[in-house]
Amino acid sequence: MSRFPSPTLADRIDDRIQELDDGFVRLGDEDTPFTLREGGDPLEQARQLHSEREESERERDEESNEPVTRTLSEWRENMMELDFPFVDTIPIDEQRRRASKVAELATEEGYVDSVNRDVAFEDRTVRGKYWRGVNLIEIGTDPDDFPGFRTGIVLAHEVGHAFYDAWSPDSGIEEQPRLFRTPDEKEQARRLSERLHGPMIETDGPFVDYRKGSDEELAAAVFASRIIEPMAAQRIAPDAVRRLENIFGDLADDLF
Repeated sequence: MSRFPSPTLADRIDDRIQELDDGFVRLGDEDTPFTLREGGDPLEQARQLHSEREESERERDEESNEPVTRTLSEWRENMMELDFPFVDTIPIDEQRRRASKVAELATEEGYVDSVNRDVAFEDRTVRGKYWRGVNLIEIGTDPDDFPGFRTGIVLAHEVGHAFYDAWSPDSGIEEQPRLFRTPDEKEQARRLSERLHGPMIETDGPFVDYRKGSDEELAAAVFASRIIEPMAAQRIAPDAVRRLENIFGDLADDLF
């Protein structure tokens, strides 16, 4: 079984959640589309500017995640190559749609038997689980959580576990092969993991299962990024994404 906990409720991570001067709240030290939430006046101004753009331009811009800036003037000068958080980043609804699509594919291919949503986990830190053997995914997210711990990312992450399980059924055994083999692949995979879920820290409880950065957990994070934000994933972690595509792509023709 894999468990996907939210850092919002994990021990010893509260000091990594920062309230910023512009109204945003950030997990860790890096601005990403997945580690920010809330937002103040600059966000409202950016939304107004975005609404004044041509509809086709808005839609095209929202199809992919570009580097994020919280500086309104900087974003206004280069809207197509920069993103303002929650304005022209990939919308939460679209993230959920992309994750649901890959979950449907995994079900059709027999890697997932069923997906249970809106699960009330006994452990309030947990957002998702993948149950090996029964190929069951459970999702229970909070709409007020950081985007990296909401339904789209969590569902894609758990589907990633299902594909990893299909590739390496004995993944918990030390002698089993690792998906990421080179230092560059491992570092890039970690970079995507922290982009989605914030900094890896030392902690206790269920959170340690995820944050220890095992090969399987990193693969699930890279998979989630590749499904939700393919262009950004390939830009940030080309070697790790290529390796994942080569391995998982053999499991389902229409996966990527």
